[in-house]
Amino acid sequence: MSSVSLAAPFTIEPENSWNIINDSVMGGVSSSSVNYDNKVATFSGELSLDNNGGFASTRARLTTKVPAKATHVNIRVKGDGRQYQLRLRTSNDWDAAAYSRTFKTESGKWLTYQFSAAEFIALFRGQQVKAPELKLTDIKQIGFLLADKQQGPFSLSFKSILLD
Repeated sequence: MSSVSLAAPFTIEPENSWNIINDSVMGGVSSSSVNYDNKVATFSGELSLDNNGGFASTRARLTTKVPAKATHVNIRVKGDGRQYQLRLRTSNDWDAAAYSRTFKTESGKWLTYQFSAAEFIALFRGQQVKAPELKLTDIKQIGFLLADKQQGPFSLSFKSILLD
């Protein structure tokens, strides 16, 4: 399964712990799901711009605190050439600000990214907002979002998310 590691191995499993939040919450018709195969999770679906839509996302709650020594978030992903956002939340609320870091994928190629807390910007419903500086130790939820205004199928696989 894909994993979220917090110093020692820690995983968010099973697949139903990854929740889907798409533009259907505001009348859009995008669709997505998270599926597992051979220790890889894949977030995929269809992005639609119909009904003023245009985003698909998945997120999971952390069940263990992030270690105090954590300074970076490392992800290992394989995408479809589209641009995604890694999103971190410091609240357990579903409708709260998210700290976002955009990253580009290369079609069919595994890539590893490392981000410091300072690289994330606070967003609420797609708009930048004032928020406290992100501290990785405050993370309660982690996820991915696609909102690149390109209609059509998408796929983002991830093997690991490491907070170290």
